Amino acid sequence: MKKNNNILICTGGTGGHVIPAVNFGNYLILQGYRCSLMLDKRGIKYANNFKGNIISIQSSHLSGNFYFKVKSTFSLFIGLIQSIFYIVKIIPRHCISFGSYASFTPLLISIFFKFIKKIDIHIHEQNSVMGRVNLFFLPYSKNIFTNFEHINNIKKEFYHKTYHVGLPSLAKNKILFDKLDINKEKIIIFIYGGSQGSIPIIEYFLLMFNELTKKEIEKIKLIIQSPYQLAEKVKETLTKLNAEYQLKDYYNNIHEILIKTDLAITRAGAGTINDLIVYQIPSILFPLSHSMNNHQIKNAEYLESKQCAIIMHENIFDKNKNLEILRNLINDITKRTIMKKALNNIPVPNANELMLKVLLDEEK
Repeated sequence: MKKNNNILICTGGTGGHVIPAVNFGNYLILQGYRCSLMLDKRGIKYANNFKGNIISIQSSHLSGNFYFKVKSTFSLFIGLIQSIFYIVKIIPRHCISFGSYASFTPLLISIFFKFIKKIDIHIHEQNSVMGRVNLFFLPYSKNIFTNFEHINNIKKEFYHKTYHVGLPSLAKNKILFDKLDINKEKIIIFIYGGSQGSIPIIEYFLLMFNELTKKEIEKIKLIIQSPYQLAEKVKETLTKLNAEYQLKDYYNNIHEILIKTDLAITRAGAGTINDLIVYQIPSILFPLSHSMNNHQIKNAEYLESKQCAIIMHENIFDKNKNLEILRNLINDITKRTIMKKALNNIPVPNANELMLKVLLDEEK
């Protein structure tokens, strides 16, 4: 009998869910597997680089007023029908969830087919707190892959099928610390906010930046990813201060920027945390205060506990205190060096290889 090498990856929503799924899917394709990516319309914009079959299904969460919930229930029902159709068509050997509410219906259908056709369900959790959909399907999963060493809300009964693999990414190795020039003429500060927005981060940064001395500003080159609605305000402020800056609403070459970044001011999504570790970038983190299960706060606390990052909270922003933190990071190269060395001590597993090895072991 011909071996079934069809693999279905389901995800959706934000880039934090979709990008690792795309990276792992492309890796599987390079290894000779037939890989399909099932996701919602919201997540498609992050899947442009996927080399396999992309399947779009309807999906929605159920948070909102009565009208929204009725509309969402209808979308979920359509998504359920679509999931049945495509899973019957593909009959995957493995179904791997990278989270988000968009993966709910394909996982639900996969459970049904688990008992008719041999479909093993696997879960990858990017954050330090497991999302609701992944949490719901824990009892039905064969394996649980995690980005962080410890997931706060996994019950002990599931520990035996948990594998710490890291985050599937394009970077094969960590950027070597001793090859980075930390004595550059200008300190490069990269300010960005991930897929869920950066407006508050930029506004808080500008509050602090306005208070820096002329001498301190001359030390800095800013690279800012700013939504278009804030761009004019940023330009006006920085031009007035005679600051050196580069401003775009989106950077396609983010990995090239990360290589030369000395300090990042950003959110605390799982992908961002992973990039900061891989590229060994000291950071100021503004975790989303309303992220699901406070996972961004937990992610940020992980780096802070390793002395690699400093957390600033939007809802209790203390300008004077935070200004001193920023000043210290700009003026004290020793502080940034210590943070870089701490980042260098955090292991970065090769998630692609480790996850595939587990899948292959299951097939023996």
